[in-house]
Order: sequence, then structure tokens, then C-alpha cells
Amino acid sequence: MELDTQLASELAGGSDPTDAQFRLLVESVSDYAIYLLDTAGRVTSWNAGAERIKGYAAAEILGQHFSVFYSPEDRQARYPEQLLERAAREGRVSVQGLRLRKDGSRFWADVVITALRNRAGKLTGYAKVTRDLTSWRQANERVRESEERLQAFTNNSPAMMFLKDAGGRYRFVNQRLLARLGLRREQILGRADPQVFPGQQAALFAASDAEVLAKGKAIELEQSITTGDGERIHMVVKFPVFDAAGEVAGIGGVATDITERKRSEQALAEHRTLLAEAQKVAGLGVWEWEPGSGRMAWSDELYRIYGVDAGQEQPTFETFLEQVHPADRVLTATVVARALAEGRGFTHEDRVRRPDGSVRIIRTQGEIIRDTRGRVLKLVGACLDITESRNAEIAQRAAAASLQSLTRRLVQVEEGERRRIAGELHDRVGQNLSALNINLDIVLGALGDSASQELRLRLRDSLGLVDATLQTIEDVMAELRPPLLEEYGLGAALGWYAEEFGKRTNTAVELHDVARERIRQLPREAAVALFRIAQEALTNVAKHADAKRVWLRLEADDGELRFSVRDDGNGFDPAASSQVRATRLGMTTMRERVVAAGGSLEVESAPGKGTTVKAQVPL
Repeated sequence: MELDTQLASELAGGSDPTDAQFRLLVESVSDYAIYLLDTAGRVTSWNAGAERIKGYAAAEILGQHFSVFYSPEDRQARYPEQLLERAAREGRVSVQGLRLRKDGSRFWADVVITALRNRAGKLTGYAKVTRDLTSWRQANERVRESEERLQAFTNNSPAMMFLKDAGGRYRFVNQRLLARLGLRREQILGRADPQVFPGQQAALFAASDAEVLAKGKAIELEQSITTGDGERIHMVVKFPVFDAAGEVAGIGGVATDITERKRSEQALAEHRTLLAEAQKVAGLGVWEWEPGSGRMAWSDELYRIYGVDAGQEQPTFETFLEQVHPADRVLTATVVARALAEGRGFTHEDRVRRPDGSVRIIRTQGEIIRDTRGRVLKLVGACLDITESRNAEIAQRAAAASLQSLTRRLVQVEEGERRRIAGELHDRVGQNLSALNINLDIVLGALGDSASQELRLRLRDSLGLVDATLQTIEDVMAELRPPLLEEYGLGAALGWYAEEFGKRTNTAVELHDVARERIRQLPREAAVALFRIAQEALTNVAKHADAKRVWLRLEADDGELRFSVRDDGNGFDPAASSQVRATRLGMTTMRERVVAAGGSLEVESAPGKGTTVKAQVPL
């Protein structure tokens, strides 16, 4: 320090420490403790600065050994004596350390001890200058801690950070930058970009540095930087660093890797494009509405559905309602309001009237979006133009009604034709055969025994053939128009047919008639349909089922009659069996008959589990 150097010079030049001029010099200094020691280390002088710093008055300290300013540990280690020995040997010693005040408190001291000698070179004592550096040391400690925190922050930051001087040479880089670029600190500090990076990349860095220096303000840009992981996209912020005079002294930079974000943004953009295309193909428009702010957004497809130009219409909830047909507007508003009030989604259909006057039918599915506290954030909806499908449904229902009417008419025609054929067989063929039978019998009686045996045998054979033909025709007429069905109802007709079927096929058939008297309420059309279904089902049993037993069941309940035919035969897979294909016409005929009667038909089967045909018709 300058003061102790000056003091040593004065004493070396022969100045007497005790004269008035010297005392004036020393006593005028209050920031330093300046005092003299004799050769034994006892205090021989004391200035105001020493009293302020040490806390001792002159009368209290003069004659005391200067070791009282040191800690007990230092005194025990003879540290004060060692300092005097060094000063005597080297002429001057400068140290820093903790010293004691009178009150026992410690302070950080900067101490210079100078050996004093006379002109003959003999040691006459020591001059000691002490300065209190506690505040300075604390400030330095804060700076050091701040630098350590800054270093910890920069080294643990996910971003790359650097500082360059005005010449473009790197003065600081954080650990992240070194790790990402695969460099050691000595490979980059003190060097410029051309000495570290490839030519093209260095030129890009230099160009952005020049822009910062020219503008004198921060810039932000995206740069592609080659790292150990390959080419990565970074968001780089570069800013000027100013000196105390306000001049640009360098450039700082922070580079954040945004590669994944850019990829996500690109993927999101692609997904949005794909979604927009999908909405266009599907005719699906979407919207969202924030009731709190009133903000509403429509997708491009929704504009198309409404027939509105996206550039001319700013969507709001009011403009949304304006698109709805006036007759449906109140109901639509009520549905949305109720969804918000009750906090649940909704499905609603309404009509939209386009600017060109055309009307479209729209189905809207709405959902409520909530925040983490359960509060309603917004309402989102998807609108599907179902005009064509609705028109197709109407046309399909009309076609189905027409088909059902046609089927009913065909069944009526078929039954009428059956009755006509049965009548023809009875009135014409049956009568003729009966007459023929009588005639043959008369001829056989008239011939008597005079006729040849051969002729009589032929006549008897002809009578047998006529009787057999009459029986066959009666059976055919019963099939075409069961007399029991007409006279006694469905239960009696099924009982007769089941008995005949059992005889023909050697199959045990059981009829369970639980409906009993309620069958009499059954319309004739439905009774005929169920009888024909029984005929078709039993025919399928005979052809395909290889069944031993068949159960027929009639039961009535809740205004409908249920009829089933169940067998214990082979069964089949309704989805894939060739037997289904073989009997498809029969199944179709049964279904058409029961549908024409206003009922329905169901077939249940599984391989090895038999088959059940269930039909139900209204009473």
C-alpha cells in the first residue's frame, strides 16, 4: 500500500518517529491504524486510526505487546513473533488475516510491518500499518458467491450460453455449450468462430454478430447448428454487452434447442391439414365457443356447410344461431343453454338455411370442456350434414313400406291362388274322379261273372288308382287350404300337420299350445302366415336337420302371439353355413310372410345344438 511505503521511506531517510512532523503525519490518518513497535514488539505510539479500528485508547495499549491483536491460537503458535522475524529479515512483510478488537470482535485486516533501522543499519523497531478490510472482503465474497451462482446457473441451463469480445473472440462459454459441441474449454476460449466452426457456419455466426454490433440491440433468429447429435435447430438470442462508458464491448448469446418443438409444430401442422381434409371428405365441421369471452371459432368445413364465406363472416354465437332455420332457432338455443346449465354434452338435429335459400339438415354433437376446478371453459361441437342420408332414410322407409305392401299383396295373391287351385281340384278334378269311380264301379258290377278275369282285374286296378288319386288330391287340397285352419283355427291345423309330418318322416313331433283360446283373436292373415312358416320349417328339418324330435310351441302374451319350431338336429353356423345358403329362399319366404302379417322372425342355431325358428305376430 502507498501509505506504508511512504512511511518506511521517511524513516529510512533518518526521520525521527517521535518528532512533531512525524506525529502530525501519522495522527492525520484516520482510515489506517499506524503505530510503532519496539524491537520486542511492544506498542510505542498510537494514532486516531488505530483507536478507531482497534478500539483501544492510547493509554490502554502503549507498552502492551502487539500480540494482543491476535487470536489465542495465533499467539500460541507464536505467529506475531514470526511476523516480526520475517520483517527484520526481509525488511517488510505484508499479510491479511483475522485480528481482534478490544471488545473481542474480529475483523479482516490488511497488515504491513516494516523494520526500522538507523543509519548504521541497526534494528530500532517496527512500523505497523493496519487497514480494516472487512467490508471489502464481504463485498468480494458476495461477488464470488454471485459468480459461483451465475456459473452454476449457466452450467445447469439447458441452453448454450456464450460471451464474445468486440473482436468476436470467445471469453466465456457454459458447460452445456461445450457438451453439445463436443469441445474442451481451451479449444474455444480466446478463439473466433472461423477457428472453431466450419466455414459456412462460422460465416452465419459472424453475420448475426455484425447485425448486433450495427444495431446495438438484441436480435432473435433461428439457426441450424451442427452438434454431437447432428444438425439441430436452435432459437438464438444475441445481445450487445456494454462497458462502463456505454460502448459495445462484446456480444452475449443464448441458444435454445427447439428441434423437437419444430418437429412437433410440423407434425401438428400436418395433422391439422389431414384433419381438415378428413373433415372435408366426411362433411364434418367443428366449432368451439367460450361463453365467458364470447369468442367462437369455426372450421373451414363448417363455413362450407353453412354456405358462408370465411372471409366475410366473423363467427359469434349470434351468427351461429342466424344460420339455423327460424323454426328451429329457439329449440337450438335452448338445447345449448341447457347443456351449459347442466354441464353435460348434447346431441341435436336442426335445419340450416343457407344464403342461397337451400335447407340442410345438420346433426350437432356438443361437449363441455372444463378446467382443473371443474369450471366450464368452453363448448366444442361437431356438425355433420346428414341431408342426403336423411333423404336416403326417407326413401328407404318408403321403399320398405312399398316392399312390405308388395309382399303382403304377393302373400294375399299366393293364398288366393292356393284357394282357387284347391277349389278347382275339389269342384272339377275331384268331382270328375268321383264320377269316374262310380262309373267304373257300375261297369264292374254290370259285367258280372261273365267277364274275363283279366278284365275284372283291370277294372278293380283302375278303381284303386282313382281312389288313390282322390286321396292325393285331398292331401294336396289340405296343403293348399287346410280345412282345419279355416274351421278350427291355427292350433288344430298345426296339430294335424305335425301328426302327418311325423308319419311321413318317422320323426317325433310335439305341439305345446299354451295360447289356447287367445288364438281365436288371431287375424286370418297372421294364422296363415304362421301355418306356412311351420310347413317351411318342418320341410327344412326333413331335408337338412337329421333330427329325431321336433317341438312346436304356441304362446300368447302382451298383445302378441309367439310361435317356435325347435329340433334336436345337426344345427349350423348362421354366419357361414352352406345350409343357410341352401335354405335362404325358404328363410326369405318365411320372413316375408311374417313381416307381411306385421310381425318378425328370428333363427337361432349352432353346430350340434339344433335349430330354433321363432316368429311373433300381433294379436
